[in-house]
Amino acid sequence: MRDALLGIDAGTSSVKVVATDLAGRRLADRSVPYPTRTDGAGAEQDARDWWEALGAALRPVLPGLQVLAVAVTSQAPTLVPVAADGAPTGAALTWLDRRALAESAEIGALVPESRNGADPFFGTAKLAWLARHRPEELATASAVLSTNGFLVRMLTGESVLDDTTASLMQGFDEELGDFPDRLRAAVPALAKLPRIVPAETVVGEVGARAAAHTGLPIGVPVIAGGVDAIGSALEAGAFVAGDPFVDMTGFSSVTMLAVPRGTAVPGFIHSRHCTPGTDLLITAQVTAGATVDWVNGLDSATDLRSADAILARPRPGRVVMVPSLAGERTPSWNPAARGILDGIDLATDGTDLMLAAMEGNALALSRDIDALRIVGFPVGHVISTGGGASSDAWLQIKADVLGIPVLRPASGHGAAQGAAMLAGLACGLIGSIDDLRGASGEIEAEFTPDAARHEAYGASRARFDALAAVNEARRSSP
Repeated sequence: MRDALLGIDAGTSSVKVVATDLAGRRLADRSVPYPTRTDGAGAEQDARDWWEALGAALRPVLPGLQVLAVAVTSQAPTLVPVAADGAPTGAALTWLDRRALAESAEIGALVPESRNGADPFFGTAKLAWLARHRPEELATASAVLSTNGFLVRMLTGESVLDDTTASLMQGFDEELGDFPDRLRAAVPALAKLPRIVPAETVVGEVGARAAAHTGLPIGVPVIAGGVDAIGSALEAGAFVAGDPFVDMTGFSSVTMLAVPRGTAVPGFIHSRHCTPGTDLLITAQVTAGATVDWVNGLDSATDLRSADAILARPRPGRVVMVPSLAGERTPSWNPAARGILDGIDLATDGTDLMLAAMEGNALALSRDIDALRIVGFPVGHVISTGGGASSDAWLQIKADVLGIPVLRPASGHGAAQGAAMLAGLACGLIGSIDDLRGASGEIEAEFTPDAARHEAYGASRARFDALAAVNEARRSSP
């Protein structure tokens, strides 16, 4: 039996489990998908699907391992109301759910100083929306939990809200470490949130029912964990201010920069990190990997993601895509944004569209990096993690569009691997973040930009910006 740390990440599309040794090196992993139900601006999941998927993912990973600690990261902010026994009283409203527009504006007027702005993404408005539209679900709930909080509750029987998720929510007061009284009075449903604890808190131990479902031993310590961004940041070596800029690409695209605690930049996303005195300054696109999957699904007989086929095409591609298939976060915060294609003709094929999807994501990323530079955070290279980082074509496109190197870490398994590292830190099995730098700093591949192609992508960026501006007119349309 090998000593192991276990990281769980319940993402937008699947739950992933990664087991590492005590140095943070991967030993085994498994991913199991679950569905999202979408209807207009709504995007819901069944929290029971997370739990079933976790059991299915864990059993093939555990043989031969002596698990010493578990931590959970997840999509965020996604919220689910639960009864006293932990059973959901309603559907989970995912971060992708955009129905709480009116509520987010009302909260924004109440707490205009919030560093996370007036948008349904930030979660607080989802509670007000539930109270207004589904009061019966809240009335029968003893708590409203985050995704990682739900899994921690199922593992231990204890309900908590980690501080990285809390700080990602609209109106959270960093000075108080809580939501201000005037916001709690205006949104009584905030009282359903459980106690706020640091991400590295040992919440409890795996109970008998959880052990029977998952195969984990009874008594294994379970750490609160946090938003998926902190897991990806740990895995990529972004521990404190000055560490590398990280791009995490899965269903969505999220970039993270470790900055001093309390940093506030209008229009960006802000979350606490799990390391002392550090926050994460975040940019995000709603659909990145989801756009690639959508294009790939247009032809069920062909995998359009082949790097050889994509990179054999002239670049920049003839088709330019704005990949905002479900609204947009940074920089526009436009829930009405939709995907736009320019340059299609009768010769356009699936590979052209796949190239356009990857280029569109990279062009959007270039806008975010430009915004970071404007506010004084230069980016010299990118560490790319998550499922999208497995694509050599996509990473080369990003390097050429951005004009800076894009590096894929040897670990490269995203938030779940970082969650395992957090488990070790929280339980003292890993001494400090310095002990993790070796495991997180090893680079598997580096993609260097082609100077001439980068210059040519300037014209594509101009086309992209002009097309993205079309969505501003859609914002104000009925």
